Amino acid sequence: MSVEVKICGLTRREDAELAAALGAEYVGFVLFPGSRRFVPPERLPELVRGLPPHVGKVGVFVDAARDEILRAAELGGLDVVQLHGHESAEFARSLGFPRIWKAAYDRDFPAERLVCDAPAGGSGSFGDHGKAAELAKIRCVMLAGGITPANAVELIDRVKPAGIDLAGGVESAPGVKDETKLRQLFQNVKGNTL
Repeated sequence: MSVEVKICGLTRREDAELAAALGAEYVGFVLFPGSRRFVPPERLPELVRGLPPHVGKVGVFVDAARDEILRAAELGGLDVVQLHGHESAEFARSLGFPRIWKAAYDRDFPAERLVCDAPAGGSGSFGDHGKAAELAKIRCVMLAGGITPANAVELIDRVKPAGIDLAGGVESAPGVKDETKLRQLFQNVKGNTL
């Protein structure tokens, strides 16, 4: 099963390091102050320092100003800017950032990947798997929302996304990853053990 894994909502350096060691292709940091997993941009250098270069660093933004996004991207050496609010296609283009992901089911949105999530991102609820599966036939899709170690394989088989994006499904508390759940996820999805 060749699917990429993004572990999102990271707030602790040790969790980012473990996710990378287990085989995560992406680690995500929520830069939206309204989130229970919020990290201020000033913490990004500490959180990403020493991560392997092949692990993509994703900043998640919700209706943030252009300057705020670009400043955080520079501070954290972000590889991907993920837009998770009501950002328009014009706004996404205006960023001039090489890699943009967008939480949307809009097949025409100008983004490298579409993140198919529940309406309330970060809620742990399922999104529309039928729509996500249709989009995954024509676009690069990251499936998010309600994914856990127990259901990840089934959802991957059903939707056939390029990747899965988890936060709450591998946590013991908001922003605190559970080592056992992380290990189980990578065992189930990739056969990886550490």
